Amino acid sequence: MPQAEMNDLEALVLLNAVDAIGSVRIKKLLQAFGRPKDVFKATPHEWTRAAGLTPVMVRRVLETIKSFNVDAEIREAGHHGIKILTVYDNDYPGILKEVYDPPVVLYVKGSFDPCDQNAIGIVGSRGASFYGLSCAREFSSFLSRAGLTIVSGMARGIDTAAHRAALDSGGRTIAVLGSGLLDVYPPENELLFEEISRNGAAISEFPLHTPPRAQNFPVRNRIISGLCRGVLVVEASLKSGALITARFALEQGREVFAVPGKVSSETSLGANDLIKQGAKMATVPQEILNDLRFNFIIPSAGELGGEPAFLDAAAAPACGLNPSEAKVLKALSDEPASVDDISSHTGLGVPDLLSVLMHLELKKAVKQLPGKNFVKTTN
Repeated sequence: MPQAEMNDLEALVLLNAVDAIGSVRIKKLLQAFGRPKDVFKATPHEWTRAAGLTPVMVRRVLETIKSFNVDAEIREAGHHGIKILTVYDNDYPGILKEVYDPPVVLYVKGSFDPCDQNAIGIVGSRGASFYGLSCAREFSSFLSRAGLTIVSGMARGIDTAAHRAALDSGGRTIAVLGSGLLDVYPPENELLFEEISRNGAAISEFPLHTPPRAQNFPVRNRIISGLCRGVLVVEASLKSGALITARFALEQGREVFAVPGKVSSETSLGANDLIKQGAKMATVPQEILNDLRFNFIIPSAGELGGEPAFLDAAAAPACGLNPSEAKVLKALSDEPASVDDISSHTGLGVPDLLSVLMHLELKKAVKQLPGKNFVKTTN
């Protein structure tokens, strides 16, 4: 094959650019031929035998080899500050590697952080009502302040509200696009895209200039759920793409939550139906935090692909605490302390301190005892 001298990154970028074969067949090719660059040393007959490629798929692979300029793609990504991660890289999100069909390539504008493994997806209708947008903002803001990364698809409506609330709360957020990172969609979210990339990451598995084709969005939804501990559906019609994300979440072993809506509202029928089918009804964000906090993890520093370790209170300052929360936790021990004592040690006023203590209780980092005394938890 003419591409025999490619390195493994170039080979994976080229395989990923073939829109006919998908990540499952790419994985089969890699399993059959070993190193990515060795895939292109094989014959079309060997591709068919190894991964079940049809004649149409083989033709697409050959056409892509001829037409797709891998060197130019990689150079252009670098020029725009976009990193290309492969499923073999250590900084590829470990939680996403767990799913059945992780993307072999991720284009990343921004960066991943170990705390992103404690993430919640918030998705819903593009044509959201005032009620839906308000719920998305409330849930996103609260969960973001509690230390969860908010993941969504940067679509109009619920997605945009969720990203914006996370940013306004000083939290991290990840946008998973259904287009290439140099063809931002919807176009009115270009400024939001840039802000997300500075406070989290905007990512896509599609080559840089891929337009927002309708078939791309159901495929990208598996990444939204794959990056999360759970997915919250806020307003969704019976044909909403958010229900596809919920289905992927169930298949991937993630929790599924839904905000109930008016029974007469078209945009609530899908979310209400999810609840009837067994999704957890969420009426306040604390319910989601209470459910997910037992699965919080602290990844090894700098190793997103490592084995997870369950969160305990002693490790809590490493992930998900703001400076005030960290200060209060440092001032506590296993000896009961009154609000006045904690206020004296931290310099925080009582109203602010009570708010911080409430959030630490929700994170199971502190425990309240009778008489408004508090201790640091140890399990």
